[in-house]
Amino acid sequence: MAVITGLNLYPIKSAAAVSVAQSRVSREGLTGDRRYMLAKPDGSFVTARTHPRLQSIEVMPVAGGLDLQYGGERLAVRHRQFELQPITTAVWNDQFIAWSTHPEYDAWFSQVLEQEVRLLWVGEQSGRYRDKLGTAVSFADGYPLLLISEASLTDLNLRADARMEMSRFRTNLVVRGTRPFEEDGWRRIRIGEVEFLVAKPCSRCVMTTIEPGTEDFNRMKEPLATLLRYRRGEDGEVYFGQNLVPLNEGQIRLGDEVEVLEYASAPIYSDSAPRRRPLRCVARESLARNLDTYWLESADGKPLADYRPGQHLPLALDIDGQRHLRYYTLSSSPTRPGRYGISVKRQPDGRVSNWLAEALQPDRELQPGCTLLAHAPAGDFILEPAKRYLLLSAGSGVTPMLSMLRALADRGQLDDVHFLHLCRTEADIPARTELEQLAAEHSGLTVEFVLTRPARGEGGRLTLAQLADISVLQQRRVYLCGPAGFMQQAHSWLLALGVSPGKVQQEYFAGPQHETVSRETHPVQIRIGELEFVGNNQQSLLTQAEGQGINLPWSCRAGICGSCKQTLKSGEVDQPEAPALSAAERKAGVILTCCCVPLSDVTLL
Repeated sequence: MAVITGLNLYPIKSAAAVSVAQSRVSREGLTGDRRYMLAKPDGSFVTARTHPRLQSIEVMPVAGGLDLQYGGERLAVRHRQFELQPITTAVWNDQFIAWSTHPEYDAWFSQVLEQEVRLLWVGEQSGRYRDKLGTAVSFADGYPLLLISEASLTDLNLRADARMEMSRFRTNLVVRGTRPFEEDGWRRIRIGEVEFLVAKPCSRCVMTTIEPGTEDFNRMKEPLATLLRYRRGEDGEVYFGQNLVPLNEGQIRLGDEVEVLEYASAPIYSDSAPRRRPLRCVARESLARNLDTYWLESADGKPLADYRPGQHLPLALDIDGQRHLRYYTLSSSPTRPGRYGISVKRQPDGRVSNWLAEALQPDRELQPGCTLLAHAPAGDFILEPAKRYLLLSAGSGVTPMLSMLRALADRGQLDDVHFLHLCRTEADIPARTELEQLAAEHSGLTVEFVLTRPARGEGGRLTLAQLADISVLQQRRVYLCGPAGFMQQAHSWLLALGVSPGKVQQEYFAGPQHETVSRETHPVQIRIGELEFVGNNQQSLLTQAEGQGINLPWSCRAGICGSCKQTLKSGEVDQPEAPALSAAERKAGVILTCCCVPLSDVTLL
């Protein structure tokens, strides 16, 4: 049974939410929802898309108005003080009349946003009538209400590279007890005393990428980056949630059942965003000082995906609501299915390695807000068939070598394998007992350790002579893993000793890269039609044009919808890859003003 678990209203468009236990629903939406909006002096609306600070303004409805707080600054908004002068304003393409409030309120918001704005009131009844809905609408983007199910958010969180809270999506109604995206197939529903038309999916924009409690946008562009891969419509927009239109007025409450009165055909989206699997720790094994192996099984009891020796396990670890991505090489062998083994060295300042050491105990339930999720194993550092091997590692680079040795032992292929590992002291030798036992049982396996900081005697380093002493070195397939400096030196020596480059395979430890371009600031001349001004090479063309009072078309501000397309007549811009821009358009000089930055003087047609 689907029930309502969240009721949220947003008295000021783009400001903080107010959660309630019950609400009256009018044809315009929840009572008190989006009755206020900020606008520029010309009447154009202001949202968190361009002013993310808005979301940090706390709102408390009180009798006769609102109490507001931003940082240590407070403001009491009271209806009795409203001037109620008619103001022409617009939300997207809807132009209508709203009402002024008070110059003191305008000044407070202007100081908070560091830009001249006015606080507008939509009135007791909105003057914004939308013909296609057959009803008046508040300052909401387009529809009276938005509904999202908890199951849909859970599905997104199994796929995305950042953990999402429902608050990012500014929904009015939260539903529990459905399958993921079951709401896509609803046409008409009843909640409490009110029937709703499920009008259309909600297209999402850059606002969903604002990090809660900050003015920062997510550097990985989540959740849009993931939604693009499995919730993108034929029109190029991405959809998450359903817009509702009330068909009558009445009361709704938390706990009300969602009764589906009519179903519709759910849209079908192309899906290239795989879900992660939840894992649980079933055993823990010490390999060396501060180096433990965590043995993991699927939490759902279903078989784990196969892998090859040397591959890594892409993990997402949710720690106190924050998602951390790690790529730990599997030290286990695929010849022993049913479990994944990752061997992790605890670092003094390692957020994840310390959490694993403290929280990941066999069969212990993780704390609320903490999860361990995994994609299928991946990677090109793979054990290939060969007659002879050299496994050369240092530090944590031993983990893929353990997987390879274990697989070769299980397959009876330890005929001519030389394993050489560098570590600091005897206490840091990994899986020493296991490796020495394998060497004792298999005459074709040579195990060698080089200690850089032994308890007694002088420390050593890998030398050219040590590599030269390895028998038939040139005939071996070499696997090399460890710190970058170690690998660079070892690789150059191997080539100098006659090992073919094609026989040397290296593993580089690197997580996802999200580069931020840094360039020295300098002025540029920007010409748009007949208007010209001095801009810079730091901000997007759209932002700079808006700062000059030039109104260019836009919608998502995330390079998804294509509303901001313009043609570059002359000059150079930094135009990142964006879903809304095809290769042919780029070649023809089409740009997206929302996300391109001028690098020189530019002219737009």
